[in-house]
Amino acid sequence: MSIVKYYDIKADREFYKVRVVRTSPVKSNIRIDKTIPKIGTLVEAEKIEKNLMRELERQVFAKEAEGERWGRLVDDWIEAVQSKNLFAKPLGWSAIRDYTGLLKKYTSDWNNLSIEDIDRSKAWVLLERIDREYSVFRRKHLRTAIDGVYTWATLSGRIKGVSSPCEGYKSSRKAPDKIPEVLTLAEIRHLLKSAKELNHPWYPIWAMALMTGMRSGELYALEWDSIDFENKTIYVHRNWTSKEGCGQTKGRYWRAVPINDEMLAFLKEVKISRANEKSVFHRFNAWSKGSQAEVLRTFCVGINMTSVKFHTLRACFATQLIKDGIAPAIVMKIAGWRDLKTMQRYIRLAGIEVRGATNELKLLPETEVMGRVHELFSKA
Repeated sequence: MSIVKYYDIKADREFYKVRVVRTSPVKSNIRIDKTIPKIGTLVEAEKIEKNLMRELERQVFAKEAEGERWGRLVDDWIEAVQSKNLFAKPLGWSAIRDYTGLLKKYTSDWNNLSIEDIDRSKAWVLLERIDREYSVFRRKHLRTAIDGVYTWATLSGRIKGVSSPCEGYKSSRKAPDKIPEVLTLAEIRHLLKSAKELNHPWYPIWAMALMTGMRSGELYALEWDSIDFENKTIYVHRNWTSKEGCGQTKGRYWRAVPINDEMLAFLKEVKISRANEKSVFHRFNAWSKGSQAEVLRTFCVGINMTSVKFHTLRACFATQLIKDGIAPAIVMKIAGWRDLKTMQRYIRLAGIEVRGATNELKLLPETEVMGRVHELFSKA
């Protein structure tokens, strides 16, 4: 608060102005700043200052009583994650988009409610409805988004003593455990052989994805300075998205991918074809627009094989390494996975946990077994 004397040129005289600022000691985001100019005398200014102080204090108390409104909190959380605020969990642009969409669509009825009014009954009913009417995955993502808003608001001091209303919710429904989309070794070879013979422009990109397990954005951002031909190592430390351009990898850490002899020869050929280009691969317009999955699916249909999305090539890489006996922990390091749950799906798909378990199981009578074997070979 302050009283300042100043000269008004138009009025050709001196005036006083009073400025008072009041901030809530409970909620730092509540701040009221008011200035009253053109006060004739110092005595009058001092009187106005006292009255203004009392008025702003009442306004601060009133705002504290109102509490944080959900709609404003969501908007501020979105701004915080977009600006990579210290207290907001780092999210990629696609995750921000998805979570924002869910919050805006399913929690809009909460917008004018204060945080104190959003209790477990409201949150649990909402989650149960999403679970029942839509899917388990949508419910899980919505809960993650709501929890994210509360976590940020608590860490940043926006709310105190209030936990997420989703806490304690448990659904009886479980997400279906689908078999991951993946190609067999024969299909992988058919894909690459066909792409090379047809001189498809995406062949080098698909081949590299299958040989390294790198993500689409990591391949897009890959430059020659990240490839150490002498030590046969690719250093993956960049990722590209259409919204953010080149930045850190999804896991926000760099990793090393070993280069075998086949890949070494392949990369040398690519380098010759790319001449003095900085990027390892040509950045097609469809790739820049995020249509890499559509390009691959179209080609797969054209060569009469299983249609898969681009990200499936990463799963193929992991599955083939596991089948070859490479320890899952090593595969996780090479491909940049931190979540063991993801890796467990590929371990099951590779079948290494149960391989050989039935070798000693002999139940059929010997004559019946031999008769079927004879019949099988006679038909062949």
